[in-house]
Amino acid sequence: MTRTLIGLLPFVMAVVPAMGQEHQHAGGPTDRRMEMQHNPQFLVAGGWVASRLDSASLVVLHVGRSDSAYLAGHVPGARFLPLSAVATTVGGIPNQFPTADQMAATFRDLGVGESAKIVIYGDDPGLFAARAWVALDLLGHGGRAALLDGGLVRWRAAGRPAETGARSAAAQPFTARWRGDLVVDAEWVRAHLGDTTVVLVDTRPADQFSGAEAPGPGAIPEGRRGHIPGAKSMPWMNALASREDPALKPMHALHHELWEPAGADRARTVVTYCRTGMQASHSYFVARYIGYPDVRLYDGSFIEWSALDARDHPVENGGR
Repeated sequence: MTRTLIGLLPFVMAVVPAMGQEHQHAGGPTDRRMEMQHNPQFLVAGGWVASRLDSASLVVLHVGRSDSAYLAGHVPGARFLPLSAVATTVGGIPNQFPTADQMAATFRDLGVGESAKIVIYGDDPGLFAARAWVALDLLGHGGRAALLDGGLVRWRAAGRPAETGARSAAAQPFTARWRGDLVVDAEWVRAHLGDTTVVLVDTRPADQFSGAEAPGPGAIPEGRRGHIPGAKSMPWMNALASREDPALKPMHALHHELWEPAGADRARTVVTYCRTGMQASHSYFVARYIGYPDVRLYDGSFIEWSALDARDHPVENGGR
């Protein structure tokens, strides 16, 4: 099914995946793989959104570091979600999730409610929107949330209208069903080094993964550059059509050309990480979209790992 058709799926697809998109593994008793089913409802096209802008059952969120781009032009009816509401500094580590209560209060005050379909896009090629989607997934609402494929870039390219100024909405009850187990810490990762049922996916650029990162402000110290042992390199932008066209590649390409070769199909648990958790959030979304049943995010990521005791938190260099 193409992205265009995905965008035209009826609202019920937010609950029931298309039978034609099922992709199941039926391994034997010694097979570590778990049953998979694609989740096309996690991505919607601009045409789908445009035809429902007046619907009370749709909430559109625009994510940005500031509201300047939002105020200059956004999808009509979109509400502004500051990135800081889903990515803040915790314990000196940037871009971490706030507490469940803080995030639930944010979505409550935005009037997201309990049942509306939530469509998200951001100021950038996809990281901001994906971060907000993961926050909703942690809060138990990922199943009714979706990214706007191609974001505002494709929306504008299609000649669709934009609205200026701010939109407000009355607060609505929002119940958090917290899934803290979906976020792992350094000790969880350390305990699973060498575990063949877990695949670690490093979503940073290849030079950071290999340790060839150039020195400079904010660079990882020279002796700690590289990646977590056993991790597979999969830069998050490989999932996009291009930087200029930030739509996701087709489902089959994401699955069979990126994730399957990385060993995700042979593992029970997929863990994404990057530098500070932002890029990893996009890859977490893609893994959930593809349908991997146990996806987790190492939010502290390499900025935390590289600062810990090297004897217990080793680093590898080179390779892919």
